[in-house]
Amino acid sequence: MNSKVRFPDGREVDIQEVIAFLYGLSRSDVEVLHVMMCKGRKMSTEDLAEELKVTKASISKSINNLLYKGLIGREKVTDEEKRKGRPAYLYWVDRESLYEKVTDDMEKLTEAVKNQFKAHVQLAVVPS
Repeated sequence: MNSKVRFPDGREVDIQEVIAFLYGLSRSDVEVLHVMMCKGRKMSTEDLAEELKVTKASISKSINNLLYKGLIGREKVTDEEKRKGRPAYLYWVDRESLYEKVTDDMEKLTEAVKNQFKAHVQLAVVPS
């Protein structure tokens, strides 16, 4: 599957790089998001840390950023064993919701760029 986006001048960029730029995501954030999309199930920070071979602290930072940006979902684990200490959560990507959010945000960005460029062109002064 080709995950590249081709620009009018022929340059190509990976779709994950586009999403990273659109939402200000780090490489780690994108990796966490990608694993969650590929697995297609609810995952704990432990699951993600094991899958990516990184610390839970690293995963937690990415999870918090992805939650803040509205790219993933979260639910509290209600298992009786988890009542001690900090609450435990499971995280997931709803692919349809993610698709809708990203495409909607891209459309808004495109409109904003068009409007800004139009204003820029209209204000351009030709040197005498």
